[in-house]
Amino acid sequence: MNISARIINIMVILMKLIRILKGAGIFGNYGTMGAASVTLIQDDKNILVDTGHFGNRDLLLKNLAENDLSTSDIDTVFLTHMNWDHCLNVDIFKNAEIIIGKDEYELGTLTGSNDGITEKFKEYLKNRNTTSVSGGEKISSNSSVIYTPGHTHGHISLLLKNGNSKIVFSGDAIPNRRALIRGVPDLIFYNLEKAKESIIKIKNIHPDIIFPGHDPPFNENGYIENDKVTIFMRNEDETDFSVSIGKDIASKPVIYNE
Repeated sequence: MNISARIINIMVILMKLIRILKGAGIFGNYGTMGAASVTLIQDDKNILVDTGHFGNRDLLLKNLAENDLSTSDIDTVFLTHMNWDHCLNVDIFKNAEIIIGKDEYELGTLTGSNDGITEKFKEYLKNRNTTSVSGGEKISSNSSVIYTPGHTHGHISLLLKNGNSKIVFSGDAIPNRRALIRGVPDLIFYNLEKAKESIIKIKNIHPDIIFPGHDPPFNENGYIENDKVTIFMRNEDETDFSVSIGKDIASKPVIYNE
């Protein structure tokens, strides 16, 4: 077993948490790379929180295999929301039940705005074993749904109770630690006030750990793990060069549909 997917030092009985794909907020003047986190919960079933997108499909499969898992071993895919960087690999988990927020299923989009492909994706979900939820439903013996709209219409998060610990898989309701600190996510495709309320809702749970959509796991005291993010690019002389992400002035939240 390798991949930074080392088991986060939280284990009760047979429960394991494995970071299958790391998440990072990578933006540039050419747009976003969409590096969403994908986390496996091994409770009384195998739950995959989000799936990533086509650009990291090979790495997703590789990291599952390095943990002695295939796509057929996943019982449940929990989609925090329908944005493309979190959901496009859902098709490879053909045996899994798909969990998605009711309002997300009805009103959500792949791109955060009206587009020509979302309805096709929803038709695909309609032909799968898809369950829409609105908050409070049990997903496994130790996990349940939290309704956290704002970033999108029907965003959902997952609460896992692990012994005396409470762990929240927040998706893009809290995409990174700075969203927790300043009380608003970087991007809001639906409603600013609801996005703020969802962060407060998660804070009021007093989670021991938050697994966010685009950052290493953290809590109010700091990061639980630290990830190195390296971006590789090409020089014109056929060599590669890499860029490390450093500190700069934080960008303001981007609010669409207002």
